[in-house]
Amino acid sequence: MRRAGGAGGRRAVAESARASGREAGYGPLRRAGFAAAAGLAAALVTEADRRPRDAFGRLTDPSADGYAWAWLAASAHLTAARRSLVAASWA
Repeated sequence: MRRAGGAGGRRAVAESARASGREAGYGPLRRAGFAAAAGLAAALVTEADRRPRDAFGRLTDPSADGYAWAWLAASAHLTAARRSLVAASWA
């Protein structure tokens, strides 16, 4: 999902979650003990899909800050988890 966000932008992240169902995609993460990763993924998808519009179809909050922060948090967590798993595999 993080790669989709980097390559395709927020719409790609939102569409990928619509195709698989929001909560269905995070169940395996939660069951494997990665509750924080599941929460960050859910936050990223929620923020990617948040595009409030007024009655004329114009964006009411065009700022991308929330999406950028959610993407950065997911990316930082993924990097830390990857390092931790690699270190544990060598120990």
